[in-house]
Amino acid sequence: MVNIRPIYFSIPILLALLAAIFEAVGIGLLVPLLNGFLVEDYTFVKETPVLKDVLEYLPEFISARDRSLFIFLISIFVVAIVLRNVLRFLSNIGLSFLTLRALHHLRKLLFARYLSFGKLFFDRTTVGHHATVLSEFTQLAFFPLLKAGNVINALCSLAAYAVVLVVISWKLTLLVVPLFFLLHIIIQFLVTRIRQHSQIFSERSKDLGKKVVEILMAIPLVKMSTTEEEEREHYTDISDKQADAQLRISIYQQLVSPLQEIITLFFALVIFGAMLYLLVLKDESTAPAFIVYFYVLLNSATKLNMLNQFRSFVAKASGPVNDIMEVLQDEGKEIISSGGEEFTGLRDAIEFKDLHFAYTGEVSILQDLCLAFKKGKMTAIVGPTGAGKTTIIHLITRYYDVSAGMLFVDGRDIREYSTESLCKHVGLVSQDTFLFNESLKKNLVYGLNDISEKQLQKAIEQARLSEFVAELPDGLETLIGDRGVQLSGGEKQRVSIARALLKDADILILDEATSALDSDTEELIQQAIEEVVKDKTTIVIAHRLSTIKNADHIAVIENGRCVEQGSLEELLDAKGRFSDYWEKQQFT
Repeated sequence: MVNIRPIYFSIPILLALLAAIFEAVGIGLLVPLLNGFLVEDYTFVKETPVLKDVLEYLPEFISARDRSLFIFLISIFVVAIVLRNVLRFLSNIGLSFLTLRALHHLRKLLFARYLSFGKLFFDRTTVGHHATVLSEFTQLAFFPLLKAGNVINALCSLAAYAVVLVVISWKLTLLVVPLFFLLHIIIQFLVTRIRQHSQIFSERSKDLGKKVVEILMAIPLVKMSTTEEEEREHYTDISDKQADAQLRISIYQQLVSPLQEIITLFFALVIFGAMLYLLVLKDESTAPAFIVYFYVLLNSATKLNMLNQFRSFVAKASGPVNDIMEVLQDEGKEIISSGGEEFTGLRDAIEFKDLHFAYTGEVSILQDLCLAFKKGKMTAIVGPTGAGKTTIIHLITRYYDVSAGMLFVDGRDIREYSTESLCKHVGLVSQDTFLFNESLKKNLVYGLNDISEKQLQKAIEQARLSEFVAELPDGLETLIGDRGVQLSGGEKQRVSIARALLKDADILILDEATSALDSDTEELIQQAIEEVVKDKTTIVIAHRLSTIKNADHIAVIENGRCVEQGSLEELLDAKGRFSDYWEKQQFT
């Protein structure tokens, strides 16, 4: 999923295991070092298992003198500790690298997933939610993995410590087992509580992200409505709820270490008493061995604390992880499947046959729609707001999917064509102009390749943008702001028209293309459009009926149905719905 194979983690794990072995060696050497220090004699090393075997491979002078034996032991101890730290460092670096790479790949994967979802999915959700998942939740989800190096090292160390503890005294070790069991029960309770509040934190974070994006995108409305204080209070309320959930998570996380230390202290006292009993009354083992045992036990408690903290991190990440997993599921994403047939251009017509369409599955937007757009002809769609005119355009551009046998292109189901090849032959000028916070030039050529300077200048002239570009401080390289905020409504639509001209698609869709223009500019744009639409299949949606006087065919849409269609003359002579619209706009 994140382009990181599990086998890649084997090297850091192996390094951590080797580090734990060297740590065990270092701790094991503490017993003979302390014994020799107390009795001021290290000759017993010659009879100690393992060490005596090592001495056989070394020069004789090392085992001949007591001082040499001490240097031998201390040297092995130092080397073991150095190697442990070097190997642990390499293990942590390796795990950090793999984790950060996995995080990077997850972000790319989620972004690609969002790009693959249908428009209907985004109609039902919020941008703030998705931004939170991409930027914040991915980091939170992978935070436990960033601590995985410590966990692996702790696990390996605990395994090594267990061996040391059993070797020194298996009886004492039996007393330690209840400690781990009790800690597990207590930590499990805390982890459950953290997981519950993680879900709440996740929901509040999404609400917060949603609110931020909504308000910042609607600043003009907020200013005009003078609702700054109201929105501030609303934001504060959501932020307080998120902070409360985060605080509760932190409280439970902070409880892990103190509770563990208290329980460990209690058991340490019991074990210390057992040590004295075994040492004094039973005369088992030696004082140095028990000192090392106690040291290892305390180290084990520290390592166990790392594991329990990791469990709390995992519980905290459960909420964000659930949201990420939801993005990775296909259900409810309205993914538009792409067909395998290459669309090379319209040869006959685009036809709607008894088409039904609903966004939510309850209220039909289009009903029994029968309509055809002939190749090389201009077809106009008119009707009241909410009648379904723009929905017709969105179905042609595959923003939404339709059922089989309802929408045909050249006699074939539109779903048989690949979405990419179909969109290459469709140019769209929408009443909602989408612009990026980039230069004007990048917005003009967005999605287009191999556009020459000559083609660019011609499109700018046809869209009547030449004077505007000449007045810009940096010409075409001028940044136009977020969503083109530095442009007027008319300038935005002229940019959109120029973009469609550059695409030079054989199917041209004009969705209220001149709605934001003044009368003089509208006339200029209409002249440019008339030049461009020659020999193209043009679909025009317009409220201003003056802009469709040259249409070859006009369809009147009301309540999702085509109630009337024909040429301008035919519709005016019929004295039907179109004639009513025409008279209301006082055109002759």
